[in-house]
Amino acid sequence: MHSWHIEDGKLARGTATAETSADMQLQRIDVLAPDEGQHLQRNRTIDEMLRQLPHAAAPFVELYAGGAAGVLIVPHDQEERSAHGSEGRLSRTAFVLEPNTLHLMGDVELCERALSFIEREAIPVTHAAAVLCELMRFTVRDHPAALSLVRRDFEQLEERLLEGRTRVDRAKMMSDVRRLLGLDTFYQGMSDIAAELAEGGGGLVSDGGRLRFRSLERQLDRLATRLESLQDYSLQLHSLYEEGIDIRQNSIMQLLTVIATIFMPLTFITSWYGMNFHNMAMIRASWGYPLVVVVCVLLAFAEVLYFHRRGWLGSRRKKRTKHRRGKR
Repeated sequence: MHSWHIEDGKLARGTATAETSADMQLQRIDVLAPDEGQHLQRNRTIDEMLRQLPHAAAPFVELYAGGAAGVLIVPHDQEERSAHGSEGRLSRTAFVLEPNTLHLMGDVELCERALSFIEREAIPVTHAAAVLCELMRFTVRDHPAALSLVRRDFEQLEERLLEGRTRVDRAKMMSDVRRLLGLDTFYQGMSDIAAELAEGGGGLVSDGGRLRFRSLERQLDRLATRLESLQDYSLQLHSLYEEGIDIRQNSIMQLLTVIATIFMPLTFITSWYGMNFHNMAMIRASWGYPLVVVVCVLLAFAEVLYFHRRGWLGSRRKKRTKHRRGKR
């Protein structure tokens, strides 16, 4: 078990000393392993929360007489995500909040990082509920920058697609999309916890703590709004990517159709004179073969010229596109 306590409005490591006042000694924060939290099973709410901890999929909180119990779930491990670009693992932390005590169980590493950060930065905290609020804020402190990076990747992808490049980094695109998966549930659950403790915390949360939780709720709502816009953006990029593939396939089919159309009359001529009837015209003429060759070449040239003027060969369409981009 690792312990912290509140001293002079700030978080301090270890258990309060004997010189500390009795009221101050009660303001303590304990980080426990899941098995060490079994002694907290003093009512049905805490017992149910501990049983749901290994399988919980969304953050939640339940109030009971004299306290609150819930689970915090961070869908992405920040260090693993930045190092490997993957989804990482779910970090589950159960909490039991009482008027002067906060017990944390589950992901001990995450709890210690958060509490050490609060201690190192000397963030003002006067109550156990304030520590819980700052711990929740710690879990989303890197999210604005991470969402900005995802948006930058999407903008770069959009530029490549608008330039007509169909070979894009699909792995990076899907990695960014996976970053967004599950965050909507995370933001909604964390916002519900902040709202529940701000509105119905009773004696657990002071007036200053209510303001903290309301501020955290607004921050989570802003993150949820940015997440929603990024999800819409990703759908638009996916549609743009699929549209580019369809256009490229249509161009290929158009080119193949033009080639087949050019060779169709030539095939007809060769098939017609391949019948080898004795009374066919120009069969025995010395100039017959050269004449047919000249006619086939002129016919193919005329078709190519016609298709080129209609813009069906693609070269003229590319020149027009470049000319329009140059004007811009």
